[in-house]
Amino acid sequence: MILVHKLKLLFIGIPYSASTAISKDLHKNHGGKAILRKHSLFSEFNEIASKVEKDYYVFAVKRNPMHIVISIYEKMKNDSKGNFTNLNLLEKNGGHISKRQRKQYLFIRKNNASFQEYFKKFYWLPYTSVLSIVKNDCDRIISFENLENDYNILLNDLGAATDNKMLKVNQTKGKHDFDYYYTDEIKNQAIQVFAPYMKDFGYQMPNGWEKKIQLHINLTYRLINYLKKIIYPFRSKIKRKSVENSVYGKIQRSN
Repeated sequence: MILVHKLKLLFIGIPYSASTAISKDLHKNHGGKAILRKHSLFSEFNEIASKVEKDYYVFAVKRNPMHIVISIYEKMKNDSKGNFTNLNLLEKNGGHISKRQRKQYLFIRKNNASFQEYFKKFYWLPYTSVLSIVKNDCDRIISFENLENDYNILLNDLGAATDNKMLKVNQTKGKHDFDYYYTDEIKNQAIQVFAPYMKDFGYQMPNGWEKKIQLHINLTYRLINYLKKIIYPFRSKIKRKSVENSVYGKIQRSN
């Protein structure tokens, strides 16, 4: 989460949605400071913010969830930074890797699991994200798919004349074409998992994937979002700073 006082701006970082790149730019070029954790909720900010700060302009980034899940799989499969094997980064040890993430990582590595095997095992409820929780707290949600243009328009609207070339950081390595992942084997499951979220955030399902969504799927999607909004603010907070050599960790330590 980045706070930019001179622009009266708050950036809420959504996992796998350019949060590192935007955090880096806001810090380097606009005097932004890291507050709380990289992916903290607005409700957490609201607990510590001043009366003036609570009126700051709030934005986040949306991304097609089908691509987010591909990124998650590839990051776990490759573990290029060693995050999933570093026991110090587990939530129970004060880190950010959840028990669920660790379980997914171990399944992929121990079984050399394909994306289809991974998806069938772990994705059977409607997809939601941090963005589902903070959606109504945002004044603007820009698109990962049109990141550079949307981000520059936002900054210009706030009086920060800029024409930044947004360089995405922490990009996932080893990704293949979309059809390599979402095969006919998991197509029907993927429709039920992603359709409610994609409709909610203005995304279209792939061509030829149109199918009526079962009523209980939409109801379950709403219920999960409702419960997350209630439960998440009470989950245990991670108090220590991000990894020292990470982009966000460096920003935290420069405050």
